[in-house]
Amino acid sequence: MSNADINDTWLVGFSAEISAVEMATNMLIQAGSLAMAEAAALYMGRTWWQTCLEEYEYRWLYPGGVVWFNSIILLDDVENSILRGLKFLDAWTVTGSTDAPVLRDEWGNDWRDITR
Repeated sequence: MSNADINDTWLVGFSAEISAVEMATNMLIQAGSLAMAEAAALYMGRTWWQTCLEEYEYRWLYPGGVVWFNSIILLDDVENSILRGLKFLDAWTVTGSTDAPVLRDEWGNDWRDITR
């Protein structure tokens, strides 16, 4: 799939709990399908920190805390434009396959390199 095939943007939500403090994290994922966007979100949760101790569907336990994938919403063009224009959410483009998604930010940085 080339970047030309990536037409849709999803607002994706995670919750992370660290030292009994829960916080919401949202980001934009640009992908060619809901299946690719969800695969990317699951990959992000699975690789949030370096050592995942336990994985259960949409929840991952790490030595430093817990991460949950809790929402995915398809944005229309206006919503996408507004959220991108505000520039407070990280935006990721997903390529590859649902079995092996590759996530890069707008500068070409790989998810695996900047989250560790």
